[in-house]
Amino acid sequence: MKAKLTISLRQLLSLFPSKNSSILIFILWSLIFLSFLGVYLSLGVRQKISLVKRLTFRDNLLFIAEAGVKKAILELAKDSGFPDFLKENWSNNPAVFQKIKVGLGGFNVFYQTPEGERYGLIDEERKININKADFLVLKRLLEIVGGLEETEAQELSASIVDWRDKDSFLSIPVGSAEDRYYQNLRKPYDCKDSDFEVIEELGLVKGMNKDIFEKIKDFITVYGAGSVNINTAPRQVLLSLGLREELIDKIISFRRGDDDIEGNSDDNFFDIPSNIPAKLSQFTPLSSEEVAQLSNLAAKGVFTTSSYYFRVRSQAYIEGTNLKKEVVCVVDRKGKILSWREL
Repeated sequence: MKAKLTISLRQLLSLFPSKNSSILIFILWSLIFLSFLGVYLSLGVRQKISLVKRLTFRDNLLFIAEAGVKKAILELAKDSGFPDFLKENWSNNPAVFQKIKVGLGGFNVFYQTPEGERYGLIDEERKININKADFLVLKRLLEIVGGLEETEAQELSASIVDWRDKDSFLSIPVGSAEDRYYQNLRKPYDCKDSDFEVIEELGLVKGMNKDIFEKIKDFITVYGAGSVNINTAPRQVLLSLGLREELIDKIISFRRGDDDIEGNSDDNFFDIPSNIPAKLSQFTPLSSEEVAQLSNLAAKGVFTTSSYYFRVRSQAYIEGTNLKKEVVCVVDRKGKILSWREL
């Protein structure tokens, strides 16, 4: 049986003359240095490779998210545009918008509903247009969705109206704001006296805060003529327009069809605003008061049955990773991109 050979560095050096041992020490230290240098360089190369990979993934994610937007625009181009309702391909079509493979990953185009995720686009006409809505509609929205008390809702609604109107007079005597209020802030600015360009501009208005904005942001828009699409508007928006719960129940039940589920093949829809009372009364009995209210609102242009502006939320992902990127944009029916935000 062979004896195990062990030797220390001191014993190794004793085998060589002093001059040679100095050379050996130099060689050993050089080897140690080169070993550390090799480890350091390999770590650097590994980090650079990782960075290049992340940059490549980032570029791919943006490319994939853009592909989702282009797909949404393509689906809009296929649609006739009249009327618009929740069972159309642009609104709810998992085959077109869910886990669509592109390059190294894929995209989802989706939005949230009380029932869960729906794969498609959101029309902006289902929302309250803060550039067009009158004081009472804004007040109801802030009470119903924003959770404000009557006085707070009244003051904030007046401030919103005064921000966008072209005069310098207060809508209500107390609680609203015009130039004098904004110019006396610690960091002063002027009251705009023109339309909101983005909904986030509400943050400049007296009385608005992050909590209120987060509650109402999904129910407001700056796009469109101000008419609300009765085929797509959620309950909160219909309440803000002044409709009663009982009448809204009838409208939503009509839209859902026999299976009581919105966004599938048996959905009903209103073709033109003037036919709303007649079509709804064929589905369910209406009181004379309900017929009068619907007819009055339709005659005033409060309702529409078609949409022209759409919000696209395209989420890209890379297969086998947790990497994701979102693009949120607003496009018109012709495919023109009106706003763009990368998340």
